[in-house]
Amino acid sequence: MKKSGFHKFAAASLVLGLFCGTAAAVTVTPVSYSFDRSTACGTWCYHDPGRSKLTDGIFGTAGWAANSGQEWVGWVYQDVVNVDFDFGTRRRIDQIRVGTTQDNLADVVIPSISVYSSDDGTRWTFLQSLVVPPSSSNDVDAYSTLPHGFLSLDGLAADARYVRVAAMRNGPWTFMDEVQFTALSPTPAPEPFSLSLLCIGLAALGAALRKRS
Repeated sequence: MKKSGFHKFAAASLVLGLFCGTAAAVTVTPVSYSFDRSTACGTWCYHDPGRSKLTDGIFGTAGWAANSGQEWVGWVYQDVVNVDFDFGTRRRIDQIRVGTTQDNLADVVIPSISVYSSDDGTRWTFLQSLVVPPSSSNDVDAYSTLPHGFLSLDGLAADARYVRVAAMRNGPWTFMDEVQFTALSPTPAPEPFSLSLLCIGLAALGAALRKRS
């Protein structure tokens, strides 16, 4: 059966829509971050003097002791730890994933998380919380070499320069590894002039073909 001109146009639009339509999800990387509570030492020290361990792309394992705790940033008996990420300019943030782990309820325990946004780093707007009830079902052997899990907060739809990740302890120790930010619908970059004309032309062509069909 012969396709109509409109059907041909629709097929072409599906392909060209990749260029004229919505941008794909992207990773958003902070410029820097800080936290308001001192890190601590136990079996080893879990400091982050260069403020890089949460965004350096180096992952620990589910067992925090498997590599002498090197990849983990840790706090002990701190009810809330605020980690403030600076993106340098306003950015779109739709999802945050916080790497963490737990060995037992008397030691390292997965925290609950709240997230806030700010344009000036002073006044904060609450976005979302993820409450994690303390449970031994989350226990992992401290020397496990399996990948660690992430706490995920989705659908944030935030546009801000600063994002605060507040970790609320559920046990003596709170450990964090990588903190990842994703924009699912970022503000698209300005299109090249020729691509803009192409998209406009396609829209006009579609309207004309619909009238003729």
